[in-house]
Amino acid sequence: MTPVLVSVDRAGDLKLGKRKCRLHKKEDVVKVAKKYGVPNAEKKTVQQLCGSIKAKAKASNDGMNNVPLAKLYPEAAKKQVAAKKRAEKKVFDRKVATNFLKTMVTNRIITPTRKVIVAVMPTPKPSKKAQPITKEEGIKRIKMMKNLNRDVRLKLTNRIQRGTMSPRKVVRVARELSRLGAPSSRVNL
Repeated sequence: MTPVLVSVDRAGDLKLGKRKCRLHKKEDVVKVAKKYGVPNAEKKTVQQLCGSIKAKAKASNDGMNNVPLAKLYPEAAKKQVAAKKRAEKKVFDRKVATNFLKTMVTNRIITPTRKVIVAVMPTPKPSKKAQPITKEEGIKRIKMMKNLNRDVRLKLTNRIQRGTMSPRKVVRVARELSRLGAPSSRVNL
């Protein structure tokens, strides 16, 4: 008599080999029942035999998925282990690839952009607001500058009198020219 694998499927049905117990012939079920020591096996129905085999197997903890498939089917077990390893490797490779792509997308190399940095220097607030300069005051200040040539003074005072430039701007230009000590030949006003 060949050994029969006794197991319970997810639904709770007893299986002898690959088929459910209730689908086997009575003769086959009686042989398995005698092996498990079920009394009066010939007088019981297939359904009763399956129930008693199930109870005996659970009680003795013999069978009931305790027989490893690797012992019963060694070639199939080797193939199954190899297939499982291949599947795990595929999953791992996919994870590595997706993580690599995520890091490539999230850690993009940002090209340097031109940033305009505006330095705001605190300017001292004048105690008094600068008063506007009148034409007479501007002409007077320009005439008092000693480093200016006579021609340059005339040109600057004419600008104030004609009103082409504000007196404050003309005085500022005159200060710069006097500071530089510009000769008359170089100044183009």
